[in-house]
Amino acid sequence: MGALNRAGRAEAGLTLVEVATVMIIGTMIMAGLVGFYLASQGLWLDASTQAITQREASLVAAAVRDSVRAAARADALPVPDPLHWQLALYRKVDDTAPSYYFWWDPSDSLIHAGPTIGGPSSGPMIVSRAERFQLVSTDKAVRMDLRLRTASGSAVEVGTFAVFMN
Repeated sequence: MGALNRAGRAEAGLTLVEVATVMIIGTMIMAGLVGFYLASQGLWLDASTQAITQREASLVAAAVRDSVRAAARADALPVPDPLHWQLALYRKVDDTAPSYYFWWDPSDSLIHAGPTIGGPSSGPMIVSRAERFQLVSTDKAVRMDLRLRTASGSAVEVGTFAVFMN
């Protein structure tokens, strides 16, 4: 009868050690899953901000390219420093006043565009900060080099070359 009593107790349930072991293993599995999820979310966020900034860089390049093609002349000046320039576009070669501008504003580090610098119809083109906005203009074309910084800190660079078609 003593052997039957011991066998009945063994089948009665789990011991505290067995429960603690199962809880520790379950916690380790959950911690691994949560860590994987958080890492994948961080990677997705970095890729998403990179894609947004690349689209904005393409937008600036296309706007400069299209505006230069419609212009007859351009003046590029290093304002306020050698890394950030201002582009003034003229509709006709003999115009004295520019018809459109692209520039970097030191107050917000954004690329702006408009018919006047700082005027009511001028404003930022994008929301990504520009580290470099350099331009070279000749009597036939304009070259632009742009480096934007993403929200997560990565750099996005783009360049364009446009010939005057007007």
